[in-house]
Amino acid sequence: MQRSARLHPALLLLLLAAPAGAAPAAPTAGAPPAPKAPGHGVTVATADGHLSLTVRARVQARYDAEVPHAPDTKASQLVQLRRVRLVLQGQAWSPHVRYYLQLGFAPRDQLGGLSAEDGSIRRNPLRDARLEFDRWRDLTLWVGQMKVPFSRERVMSSGTLNLVDRSPANEEFNLDRDLGLQLGSKDLGGRGWLGYSVGVFAGQGRNAFQPTRFGMLYVARLEARPLGAFEDYAGADLAREPQARLGVGLAYAFQDQASADRGVFGERFADGGTSDFHHATADLVLKWRGWALQSALHWRHGLHRHGGGALDDEGAPVDVVAPRSGLGAFAQLGWLPLAHCDLEFVVRYALTRDPYHHGLSSLPQRDEATLGVNYYFAQHDLKLQLDYARFFDDTMAPKYWDALTDGTDRVRVQLQLGF
Repeated sequence: MQRSARLHPALLLLLLAAPAGAAPAAPTAGAPPAPKAPGHGVTVATADGHLSLTVRARVQARYDAEVPHAPDTKASQLVQLRRVRLVLQGQAWSPHVRYYLQLGFAPRDQLGGLSAEDGSIRRNPLRDARLEFDRWRDLTLWVGQMKVPFSRERVMSSGTLNLVDRSPANEEFNLDRDLGLQLGSKDLGGRGWLGYSVGVFAGQGRNAFQPTRFGMLYVARLEARPLGAFEDYAGADLAREPQARLGVGLAYAFQDQASADRGVFGERFADGGTSDFHHATADLVLKWRGWALQSALHWRHGLHRHGGGALDDEGAPVDVVAPRSGLGAFAQLGWLPLAHCDLEFVVRYALTRDPYHHGLSSLPQRDEATLGVNYYFAQHDLKLQLDYARFFDDTMAPKYWDALTDGTDRVRVQLQLGF
């Protein structure tokens, strides 16, 4: 296939075009390198190299069973296609002008983000749609809908996790996807160990389409790999790093006039009001000889909570509920004990806590302890995962050990194919 392409001199693309022979800059901090993504896909390109398209797909088939131990509760099961993803990515006109589109077709792929008071149109397959301009190594620009570069576990692909799904702490405190722009570099200064991201987002979550009040989400992330570069955005140490490799990250975000109890996503405040939010996180990943340690600490504080004056069906004012301020943390350890067999054992503990009390936060206090075992037939492209968890929260009983006793057992089995 051959096609010639000419650019108008006034286009921004000319300013970003690369000189002959220049190497592309590394992706923005927080993005796993493309060759390591689940499935390498199929690529087509024009003969002159100006246009290219790579098509990738991923399917996760899952079985869940839950057995609660609280009085008057029943066991349940669920068979589902947890994720069915299609990725279209490539370059246009220049190796430094790239695009990335991701669609999700599973029922759960349609959920998430900010609850849709503005209609079900938000529940559509579009997950990511961004343009990438990486002419300069130290200053890459992404524009569009994307993951907010905040928490490592959320930015990490769900296809490269070494448990069936992300931790409850990340579920509570991550900033999900949003529309906006970010600047960053995975290799600031060209030394291979420092990266950063800064971004401004609309603060309305993914697939927003209606005008709203002024109020944005501002985020900054700094990360370092002081012991050398490695795959720090994937769960298992499938490379069996011969020397210890460490990745650490710090991030802060501020959201002005958020409409939801968790900021950029979650449930909208029933009274129609808003809250400002401070978000902060610190995380690390350590890999060495088949061991993979991952941990993170999250903090969120809601302030300037303004009621919206909404009335209930009887004309009474709706209560102004506090935002979900508090702390979250998890620690996770994976181990590949056999040198020539990609069998992995994983353990994780995660929690969320409300240190404020006295009605200053509506954050539930939750705990989850998880054991998992994985077999990688073809690394993350084809793997089978099994995990067992006991999870419980303060609604089951006021004391820790009583809540643990009344907690729920969960077993999940998941088969993933990426291609």
